[in-house]
Amino acid sequence: MRTIRPALSAIFLLFTFIPTSPAQTYTIQTPSHSPASAKPDLYSEAVTLHYDDLTRDLTQTPPGFEHDLFAGVLADRTSRFDDALRLLTPLASDTTLSPTRLALVLGSLADIHIKLFHYAQASALYTRLLTDDPAGLSPILLKDDQDDADTLKLLLTAPPQTISFNALGTTPIDLPTHADPLGSITADLTAHNLTTPWILDTGANFSVVSETFAHQLGLTLSTGIAHTQGATGAENPFHAAILDTLTIGTATVHNVVLLVLPDANLTIRTSKKKPYVLPAILGYPVFQALGIIRFTHNHHFLAGPTLPLTGNSSPIYMEKLNVLFSCRTHDHPRPFLFDSGANASTFFVPYAREFAADLLHEQQGTRNGYGAGGTSTDQVYVLDHADIELANRIVDLQHIAVFKNPQNTLADEYEGALGRDLINSLDSLTLDLTHARVYPGKPRN
Repeated sequence: MRTIRPALSAIFLLFTFIPTSPAQTYTIQTPSHSPASAKPDLYSEAVTLHYDDLTRDLTQTPPGFEHDLFAGVLADRTSRFDDALRLLTPLASDTTLSPTRLALVLGSLADIHIKLFHYAQASALYTRLLTDDPAGLSPILLKDDQDDADTLKLLLTAPPQTISFNALGTTPIDLPTHADPLGSITADLTAHNLTTPWILDTGANFSVVSETFAHQLGLTLSTGIAHTQGATGAENPFHAAILDTLTIGTATVHNVVLLVLPDANLTIRTSKKKPYVLPAILGYPVFQALGIIRFTHNHHFLAGPTLPLTGNSSPIYMEKLNVLFSCRTHDHPRPFLFDSGANASTFFVPYAREFAADLLHEQQGTRNGYGAGGTSTDQVYVLDHADIELANRIVDLQHIAVFKNPQNTLADEYEGALGRDLINSLDSLTLDLTHARVYPGKPRN
């Protein structure tokens, strides 16, 4: 999935049994893998996001073109950028590539340059992809990549994001977190002498602010505009701006890309009389700069390269700027988006299709979601509970909305999105974004 999704993806369900307590967890032994296929389809594994299978099957693939292509894709997805560039750059000029494989190579190279803050290089790759090889993209990918290309055109001269730590930088950042009126996780951050709650949203591909807040910060907005699809599926117009400094505890992040949306597109109307405007959302590139981040059940956000890592871990796979966990469900590894901006976990159409028997006797209802562009309403099943395994832990998620119909967005590629209920089920959840590993903490019994 290649998308720039800046919207808060928090959701709430209109049911009386929305869980407010942590999900149950316990430790298990890792199940053994099923035998690998004699003729693995590496392309299918890559485009369906089955990266555990791709990792396994690459070990059985002899050296050569096919191995290098998919090893390069996997290197991108696991944040090994030097390896990815070394393997994929020569293939971008290979005239024997099929349209679908060339699209995979060009899209992956664009992903790498975005993560390295090489906006002009990424823009050039998107231009080539959309001009020379649109046949290699599905209609949904084509629309998404066109949005991404338009966004990058606003950033052609933007300086790369950097980070610096003050003299106390050897001590991990430790910020108290709070719940905003929607229940989202926020922390107080400082920019241009304004200390404001920012939503900590790993599901936001770039940081987002409202026009009002951008003017308070004195930012210069791009003259051009682009559009992006928010969490509710709505198309949102935005300008881009560069925030020169953002203070996060002992760290200062420089040249933060902000997508500036109209206040109306960030206005959430809930049951309360006064609408709530989302002022600021912290997105993935800033978390990437921090290196290691940790959410705790007792309302703290810790970060920094010196944060200690302990316990079992499992891979993180990056689909562009989207954080994917490989979680086992029904003894199969499946890709789940990790979205700390979501108030509850949600399962998407792939789950409903693959495990339809789970839903035969479950209730059905309406799911109201909110995010950039307002609210959305979808018909869903309400799964009483589902077990997912993450790094040898099983988490029993409860009262999960399962989409009945495709959203016709790239979310249809994921098994689901894991939200704050996952965080609340553990004493902590740590993401090492430098080495692409996730460390679930001890269960909260």
